[in-house]
Amino acid sequence: MCEGLTLTQKMINRLVSLNIPFVYIQDSRTNDIISKPPVSGKLRREAINTIETTFLDMKNKMNLDGSFTIEQANFKLTQIVRNIMGELKRNKELMTLLADVYTYDDYIFTHSFNVTLYTLAIGVELNINNKNLQILGLGAILHDVDKMLLPLEVLRKPGKLTEKEFEQIQKHADYGFHLIKNVHTVSLLVANCAYQHHERLDGSGYPRGIKGDEIHYFGKIIAVADVFDAVTSNRVYRKAMLPHQGLEVLYAGVGKKFDNTIIEAFRRAIAIYPNCLSVELNDGRKGVKMKG
Repeated sequence: MCEGLTLTQKMINRLVSLNIPFVYIQDSRTNDIISKPPVSGKLRREAINTIETTFLDMKNKMNLDGSFTIEQANFKLTQIVRNIMGELKRNKELMTLLADVYTYDDYIFTHSFNVTLYTLAIGVELNINNKNLQILGLGAILHDVDKMLLPLEVLRKPGKLTEKEFEQIQKHADYGFHLIKNVHTVSLLVANCAYQHHERLDGSGYPRGIKGDEIHYFGKIIAVADVFDAVTSNRVYRKAMLPHQGLEVLYAGVGKKFDNTIIEAFRRAIAIYPNCLSVELNDGRKGVKMKG
């Protein structure tokens, strides 16, 4: 939209004041380096728009029947999953710097898309068949749909949550399960994805505190994708971590909170240091990461 515009210091200061983490620029030094996104911009926009429309419609009609809203959107959401599956299988290298600039108001929609993308990348790496991959992807899209029922002042609170507020957050997975399980055209596994993505191997998760094999494999996969995107995204209460730092968070929980096989599949599926990323070596030299 602003192609060809020369950035001034005043513009840069304004971008910083608006908490915009990055912009795309043209640089003659890197014109020959081609960075291919894991999915097309068109698909990304369509997916986030469909997620937003579905979630907001469900919120507005909650007094009537939120499950019916999900049922109506099932076809569109499933098609999004199929399209992402197709593009991921054609493009084997998944970049981690996925998130474009977004406001705190649309975090849930963008987060739902990113988690779906990461989840499906893990699923493809684990050779999950197409039928189950589709169920897994739909579970990822809807894993946070119930957060639309939580008070905004709790979701966007910059400080520490009170005990009562944290209890509200912990109940959101339970809300999601009951919301989705009433959709007769959607597999019960999708509801379980929403129910279990905050459970942990050692039983320290919520809402039920189940552990190990009590947690469905799909719930374990979405847990990894969910945590990675959460810690590498800007939130009202903290700044985003870098991708390699997000991966370190996951590895710190191996065997205790997260399944090692899933984390290893995630590591293989993504590019922690993707093409065109500026890097600085220990000796102070700077460069741009290229494939190879």
